[in-house]
Amino acid sequence: MDLKEKKNISLLTNIAAGRDSLAAFSCMTRKMNERTLEWIQELIAKNNVHEFYTSPAWRRMQTQILKENHFECERCKKKGLVVKATTVHHRKYLRQYPELALDPDNLEPICERCHYDEHHRKKPGFTNQERW
Repeated sequence: MDLKEKKNISLLTNIAAGRDSLAAFSCMTRKMNERTLEWIQELIAKNNVHEFYTSPAWRRMQTQILKENHFECERCKKKGLVVKATTVHHRKYLRQYPELALDPDNLEPICERCHYDEHHRKKPGFTNQERW
């Protein structure tokens, strides 16, 4: 392993631990830098997005989105209901759009029920009329 590879591994470790100030999410600009994007893409390639969801950058963003929306589920609110939001959902999925991972416009606070419905309920679509 050469020096450059060692530096990259060290950098990714620091990003994951929230210690790299250059790769940290900037609340001022609300934009993600290249290092963070590369780190997220690497996690996706390794099928390890759990590490992203436990990172300090995600935890800070999640808390910010929940607070800004008064911990109310956005989807239930549209139906006239007031339900406590417990998670933050990517409108455009992380695996397909890693560049939007920390974009507040791509994030919505939702309750457990809505989150379950989003990921586990079958969505209406074409069904073959001949069901054999």
